[in-house]
Amino acid sequence: MHTVRRSRVLHAPKDRVWEVIDDFGGVWKYNPGVESSRIVSGPETGQGACRECVFSDGGRIEETILDYDPGTAYTVAFTDVGSYPLVSNTVDVTVDALDETHSDVTITARFTPKYGPLGWLLGRVVMERQFEKRFDAVLEGLVAHLRTGEPVGEDGEPVASA
Repeated sequence: MHTVRRSRVLHAPKDRVWEVIDDFGGVWKYNPGVESSRIVSGPETGQGACRECVFSDGGRIEETILDYDPGTAYTVAFTDVGSYPLVSNTVDVTVDALDETHSDVTITARFTPKYGPLGWLLGRVVMERQFEKRFDAVLEGLVAHLRTGEPVGEDGEPVASA
């Protein structure tokens, strides 16, 4: 199993950050790699909520919230990895208040690649870096979305509403 963790301090109060992150079906608004997302079963958020994410590269996954601590954190499991070379992947998203106007967001993935020892090497050499880059882009997108209220495009920059 591999673990990747990325954090970012945001100039936004915890409640505002959580409001955006807790819109489980709305991850497309701040994740520049997600072309569309929607709830496919269960509640809109909280334990049991399941979303589908379609990526700009054509890939898709389904994720389900396993653990949920309102206002603070959730853990999602990839319940359908699509064509990605993963046996399993769980992701923790946490939001901590640093003061009244700053929050710390941490994203942690624990994943197991397919293909045994070769997959482990692929995970170490390629996939860990891909997860790091993706999480950095998500955190940058979150900053941009919080700043403008607009969804972000593939470049992570806000896209003006039509």
